[in-house]
Amino acid sequence: MRNGNLTLTGEPMFDSTKIQLPKLLEQAERGKLQLPDFQRSYVWDEDAVISLIASVLRGFPVGALLTLETGGDINFKARPLEGIELKAETTPDNFLLDGQQRVTSLYKVLCSSTASLVKIAPNKVAGRYYYLDLSRISSENQNVEDWIVAVPENRIRTVNFGQNIDLDLSSAPQEYESHMFPLRLAFRPEKTKWLWAYRKHWEDREDVTDNVMNFELGALNVITSYEMPIIGLTKENSREAVCTVFEKVNVGGVKLDAFELLTAVFAGERAGFDLREDWSGSKASTGRKGRIEAGTKFDNVSGKIASTDFLQACTLLETREKRLASGGVPENQRPQVTCRREAMLSLPLAAYERHAPSIEHGFIETSKFLTSQGIVLARELPYPPQSVALACVFAILGNKLDNAERRKNLSHWYWTGVICEHYGSATETKIARDVPQLVAWLAEGDPLPSMLSMLAFNPERLHSLRTRRSAAYKGFHALLMAFGCQDFVTGKPFDTATIWQDAIDLHHVFPQSWCGKNGKPKDDFDCILNLTPLSANTNRYIARGDAPSVYLKRIEEQEKIGSETLDAILRTHMIEPSLLRSDDFEGFITDRKKKLSRLAADAMGSQVVISDYEEPGAMTVEETPDEKSAGTYFRLAAE
Repeated sequence: MRNGNLTLTGEPMFDSTKIQLPKLLEQAERGKLQLPDFQRSYVWDEDAVISLIASVLRGFPVGALLTLETGGDINFKARPLEGIELKAETTPDNFLLDGQQRVTSLYKVLCSSTASLVKIAPNKVAGRYYYLDLSRISSENQNVEDWIVAVPENRIRTVNFGQNIDLDLSSAPQEYESHMFPLRLAFRPEKTKWLWAYRKHWEDREDVTDNVMNFELGALNVITSYEMPIIGLTKENSREAVCTVFEKVNVGGVKLDAFELLTAVFAGERAGFDLREDWSGSKASTGRKGRIEAGTKFDNVSGKIASTDFLQACTLLETREKRLASGGVPENQRPQVTCRREAMLSLPLAAYERHAPSIEHGFIETSKFLTSQGIVLARELPYPPQSVALACVFAILGNKLDNAERRKNLSHWYWTGVICEHYGSATETKIARDVPQLVAWLAEGDPLPSMLSMLAFNPERLHSLRTRRSAAYKGFHALLMAFGCQDFVTGKPFDTATIWQDAIDLHHVFPQSWCGKNGKPKDDFDCILNLTPLSANTNRYIARGDAPSVYLKRIEEQEKIGSETLDAILRTHMIEPSLLRSDDFEGFITDRKKKLSRLAADAMGSQVVISDYEEPGAMTVEETPDEKSAGTYFRLAAE
C-alpha cells in the first residue's frame, strides 16, 4: 500500500544495533563507513572533544549514530571521514548520516597519526594531540577530564604567551618521563611497545607498574569494549525519508536542504558531475547563478534566487512534462504538476540537465521583467517564490512572451499576487496551480487564472502597510517608481540608473515629529499612505519636522525651484499639492488613499476594487468578521 511517497508494508525501514568502538573506527578507516557528500565538514571546539573522550572513558552514552545502508535507489557520492585517506576507491557498506563529528573526533584522537583540528577560539582552528596522564588514572581520581591532556601540534605546551615551556611531549622519552600515554595508539599494536618502553624507562618502579595496570584494566578496557548504538536505515528508504529523518535527528546542526542532498545524489548518478559547481561555478567557469546575474546587467534582483528556487523550477517543468505526456490516462490518475520537496528530491539528473538551460533563461527574463515593473534591488523583491513561477512561465513560453498584450496580462497577474499578498503562504501549492493556468491563459486564450478571478484589493489594507516585511508595501514602492515619480529636489525619475546612483527609500511626506505634535493617528502617518520614494538628500529637507508648507517653501527658496515645477513633481507621487501646501493631513490621507487604490486597480488590470468610494464599476464587498480578525485585506471578487 502506498500513501504519497511513504510505503506502508508493515516492514520497519530501520533497525537498531550496537558496535564496539574499535570495529566502528576500523570500518571508517577501511572506507566501509563513509559520509554522503552532502555532509558538511565542521570542527568541534577543544572542550567538546575532551568531554566526548571523558564520556567514553566513563562508559557513558554519547548518543546513537544514524546510518543508511547502501545499494538502494539512493546512490550518493561517498567521501571518507576527515583525516582518512583511502588507498583505492572503496564502495561503503553504510553512509554515516548523523554522528559525523563524534566518529571523526574519536578516530582522530584514538587512531590517527595526525593532529585533530579543533576550534580554540571563535574564528581560530589549531591542531591538537591528546594524551592520558597515567599517573592520574586511579579509582580515587574520578574527575576523568583531569586524565586527558591536550597539547599543540608540535606537542609542546607553553605558558606566558609562549615564553616558557610547560609540557614537552615532542619525543617518546619525554612522553615516558611525563607519564603521558598518546591516545592515538589506543587501538594500534604500537601501544604494547610504548607501554613496555615506558616501564623500562622507569626501571620497573612499582608505581609505574601500577599506572600501566590501572590503564590496561581500567581506561583501555573501557574504550576497547565501548559499544556505540546505531540506528540503521535500510536501503529501501526514499530520498525524502532519508532527508526527513536526517533533519529530525540533526537538530543541533544546520538544516539540510534539497540542493545538498541532490548534490550527492547527482554525483552518484554520474561521476564527475558536481551540482554545486554547476550552480555556483568554479575558478575555471561561471555557474548558472553567475550567468543569471550577468544576464540581468543593471539590476541585482537575481541576488535573491536561491539554489533551491532553481531546483524547484526544474521540478515543476519536469512534473508538468510528465502530466502532459499522460493525456490518455483518466484525470484522477494523471501525475500532478508540483514543485513540492518530495518531488524535488526525486528529480533525476537527466531531467535537471534537460530543463536547467530554459530555467536559467527564465530567471534572466524574470529579472528583466521585474526591473521593468520598478523592482530593481533584491531587498525590494516582494515575493521570491513568485519569481519561481515567473521563471517557469518564461521558460515554457519563450519568445511567445515577446508580445505587448501578453506582457500586459503577465503584469496584471504579477501585481495581483503582490498587492493581494497571495504568495504569503502555501507557496509550493500556488506555484504549481498558477503556472499551468497562466501559461494556458497567455498562450492559448484559456479562461483567467483563478487567482485573477478571485482576488481584489481592499484599500483599508493601506493603513497597515508600514514595513518591508509586507510584500504589498514593497509593491506600492515599486509601483510609484514605475508610475514615474520624481525626486522633490532633483526632479530625477527613479529609474534603474538613479536607484543605483542615489540612496532611494520610502520617506514620510508629513514628517513623523510634526504628526506626533499635532495628534495625527499613527495608523495614518506611519503607513504607506504617508510614504513616498525620495533620495536621502531630499529627505533632509523633510526630516527636520516642519509642516509640509514650510519645507516646500524651503526647497523652492534654497534650490530655486518654481512652485509650478514642484507641484508637477508632487503629482508624480500621486500627491495633491494644495493639500500639502495647506497642511491638510486628513485631506491628504483621504485623497492619496483613492489614488493608490486606483494605482492598485490599474496594476491588477481590474476595476473590481473593494472601496469605501462609490466609483462607477466598483464592487463593494462586506468583510466577514473572521476575515477582518485574521487581518487579511484581499477578498473574493467573484465566486
